[in-house]
Amino acid sequence: MSKERITAGEARTIMILFIMGSTMIMGAGGQAHTDAWLAILMATGMSVPIVLISARLLALYPGQNLYDICLQVFGKLAGRVCILLYVWYAIHLAALVLRNYGEFMESEAMPETPMLVPMLFVAALCIFVVLHGIETLGRSARLMFNVCMITIIVVLSLTLERMDFENILPVLDYGWGPIWKGAFSAFSFPFAETFLLTAIFGGVKDGKSYVRILLYGLLIGSGLVLFITFRNLFILGNYTMSNVYFPSYAAVGRVNVGDFIQRIEGTVAIVFVICVFTKISACLLAASYGIAKLFGLHSYRTVVIQTGLLVTYLAYSLYDNIMEMLHFASEVYFFYAFPFQVIIPILLLIGAEIKVRRGNRANAG
Repeated sequence: MSKERITAGEARTIMILFIMGSTMIMGAGGQAHTDAWLAILMATGMSVPIVLISARLLALYPGQNLYDICLQVFGKLAGRVCILLYVWYAIHLAALVLRNYGEFMESEAMPETPMLVPMLFVAALCIFVVLHGIETLGRSARLMFNVCMITIIVVLSLTLERMDFENILPVLDYGWGPIWKGAFSAFSFPFAETFLLTAIFGGVKDGKSYVRILLYGLLIGSGLVLFITFRNLFILGNYTMSNVYFPSYAAVGRVNVGDFIQRIEGTVAIVFVICVFTKISACLLAASYGIAKLFGLHSYRTVVIQTGLLVTYLAYSLYDNIMEMLHFASEVYFFYAFPFQVIIPILLLIGAEIKVRRGNRANAG
């Protein structure tokens, strides 16, 4: 694992696609209605400290990932408990994203196909990439990010005539309550989830630029999410956005250029699949690293297939229907993910700072 390296640009691209993930099709901050854009801006600001914590931890322990840092800071027993918690979170997050993809395929793209079939294909592709290591994932992300940007720009040019810029008004129509609720929701999904990338970013070639890598990745990713939110709001309006499961798919479905260019929802599906593939692969890689560290395995590749199948089974059995999925994402997930995204990172940072300063004093003495 220590021999695998990615460039700063590849790490940044993985982070951007990780943030986009299933957010590109499900949206973020929907509880804020027409002020979802304001909720996303607030969530981005709230996420900056989490990103800086990740960068600081990686800078304090060069060449080491989240699991190594847990053992260094908390010791063997508590460190292994911390590793186990993050392995579970990585597996669960991968299952949540895979289920988002499965629900989308069943309800919109291929309603007559069993949900498990497209989920298995995506899981198999993620397993294949993770088996080849983070270097392959990084190069794939750079290539696929270009495809995503070209697709987004083309779709934007085709949807301009369908936009009504007054749909954003009135600002603060529902008050600050829904905005704060949407901001906390967007903070936990997807922005603060990026702390999990600390588990796979220990092997960045330019380790001195962690702040620049992670902060730029956050800003670019949140900017793209904000752009998609504006586009959906301008095309659909608040009422329609609040009554569809996948607003991006519905918005692009409105495109009709001269009765010739229409029904281009497949372009959204392309971007969605790319982002979901990258996010699940990153989570699967993080989970495999953690399992290998926990059990002292020589290579994480020995557990990738088993972990990928576990993710698929968990994703298939998580919910009974799409309403349960949306309820968990909007009402429960913030409280569930808060310890993984905020509490443990802060404790890790405090412990790491104390350990490093004591070590420096001892060396100076």
